[in-house]
Amino acid sequence: MYQACTLSGCVCSLSRSFLINPLATLGSLRDADEGGRAFTRSAASMVVEEITCRLCWEGEDDGPLVQSCACRGSAKWIHEHCLEQWRRTSSREDAAYRCGQCLDRYRDALSVELLSARLQVERARSQSTFFTLHALATELWWQGKSDEAEPLCREALEVSRETLGDRHPNTLNAIGFFGLLLQANGDLSAAEPLCREVLEGQCETLGDRHPSTLCSIGNLGWLLQAKGDLAAAEPLLHEAVEAQRETLGDRHPSTLCSIVHLGQLLQEKGDLAAAEPLLREAVEVQRETLGNRHPDTLNSMCKLVLLLYAKVDLNAAEPLNREVLQGLRETLGNRHPHTLTSICNLGLLLLAKGDLAAAEPLLREALEVSRETLGGRHPETISSIGDLGHLLQKKGDLAAAEPLLREAVEGRRETLGNRHPSTLDSIGNLGWLLQAKGDLAAAEPLYRQVLEGLNCQYDECSARLNCVGNLGLLLQAKGDLAAAEPLCREAVEGRRETLVNLHPDTLMSISNLGLLLQKKGDLAAAEALLREALQGRRETLGDRHPDTISSIGFLGSLLQAKGDLTAAELLCRETLEAQGQCETLGDRHPDKLSSSNDCLNQRRRVLQAKGILRPAERVCEIARRWICGARRSAVGFRARVAPGRGSIAPAVGCP
Repeated sequence: MYQACTLSGCVCSLSRSFLINPLATLGSLRDADEGGRAFTRSAASMVVEEITCRLCWEGEDDGPLVQSCACRGSAKWIHEHCLEQWRRTSSREDAAYRCGQCLDRYRDALSVELLSARLQVERARSQSTFFTLHALATELWWQGKSDEAEPLCREALEVSRETLGDRHPNTLNAIGFFGLLLQANGDLSAAEPLCREVLEGQCETLGDRHPSTLCSIGNLGWLLQAKGDLAAAEPLLHEAVEAQRETLGDRHPSTLCSIVHLGQLLQEKGDLAAAEPLLREAVEVQRETLGNRHPDTLNSMCKLVLLLYAKVDLNAAEPLNREVLQGLRETLGNRHPHTLTSICNLGLLLLAKGDLAAAEPLLREALEVSRETLGGRHPETISSIGDLGHLLQKKGDLAAAEPLLREAVEGRRETLGNRHPSTLDSIGNLGWLLQAKGDLAAAEPLYRQVLEGLNCQYDECSARLNCVGNLGLLLQAKGDLAAAEPLCREAVEGRRETLVNLHPDTLMSISNLGLLLQKKGDLAAAEALLREALQGRRETLGDRHPDTISSIGFLGSLLQAKGDLTAAELLCRETLEAQGQCETLGDRHPDKLSSSNDCLNQRRRVLQAKGILRPAERVCEIARRWICGARRSAVGFRARVAPGRGSIAPAVGCP
């Protein structure tokens, strides 16, 4: 994409654990039956060799045994029909939606059915509806239906204010939960005063070190982080982590949740070295205490995936991303919003690795289900539209990519406005596609519109640097090297400061500047940059990644221009060999055809310069026959702009 492929956070996009557990706090006010343990056995009965249902103690002869919650050992197995009967008949208030032992939520349709039926009865009898409203709203949120949860949560808060007052613990809890829900729905301006109100009220009534107060401190910090105010958010998140370590311990769920959010903030600031141990700590402890399938564990694993992606450790990120996705498919289903986010994440990660064939079905699945379940104008759907458009552009199918990128722009203009960062990002993506088509006149005003909008909001954000770099490339393509150079230098300097030196976007900007200096005739300065870009791509992407192959060709072209024909020929040979083994683009991809043509012609010129005429003629004939045949069967055409994310270097041939 115009902006670097960015994986999205998923699973718990908001920290439900920051409120400890809204329903756990509320449930403590109610009578708990069965001693708080629905299924206890004698010590002798716990010694069993075969797998049995924890309710009826029968085996699989009475039906398949399933793991419905986070219980471990022999207690994790249960018959579905036994569980449903218990949930429908138990006198426990929370039996409808969570396990009586581990308190893990079932997150299924039956939970909504039972709570909805209970709410209907309470309304008919004019009974208090607060607890059921709160429980149903929370269940809908856990199932990814935050839009349906919002009116219920609003009603619960109104009821609590009227009957209990603004400073009652239940009211404060409801205020905090409603603030988190509004944040989940993107209404940050409405969420902030609620987060501040609950924090002020808890400080007055509970004290500064009460667990609920500490959770609210973390909530406010995370909201400020979501608004982009990292300077105000960081001290709050540090305070929450330090106080929770002291009062709750290092392994408490709320402490771990705060650790994850502090790690996210440090990552967003670019301090990956400080962020990584925090995220790894959370994942390790949550695996031990909650299990691999718990939502909080999957959430922390997802955040670690994003950090590894930012570090360009794609090989470590991929298996973790696959584990997260498998866990979400099993626990939430294939159509849950969190599952869709994880599908997109894996697709974008594979796209970053150059595996377009594996990435495409994932991105298509995410978009198809998002359109059906969320609607065409939902932010996640619009993001999926742009992701698929980016992939098709990288495949060289510009005709299919353009309507998707235009749809993304229109959707974001309608829902977010013309100046929103996401809208500007989509506009930049469309500009990049038009530049790839060779329509520089249409692309330039789009880039300038994006740059103007981002200059008003940010100084050195990633999106702005992408735009600066892309505009520099466009001016370079127009031949205005004097205007292009300061923009390309700004992109390199900004990315060195905000990203690691081996980040794909940093390497792309370095390569772009090297190619521009080569065009200007400053071969010494260009060579150092092109060598740095090639070395970085070899380390992070491997020798057969399309971007690495492009860098090999760029350096070979420069060495030929310097007269180092021996070194240039070796790179040309390596490029041809690598292209033959590279399967990510296919033999008929426009970029591969263009690059192969450039490389064959470059090798021919190198051989001619060395006085080896016969082999040069033979190379030329081979190139002519292969390229002509391939182009006859290739579908579509793409201007010679190399694929990739962010600012993309032109596919420069030999001078």
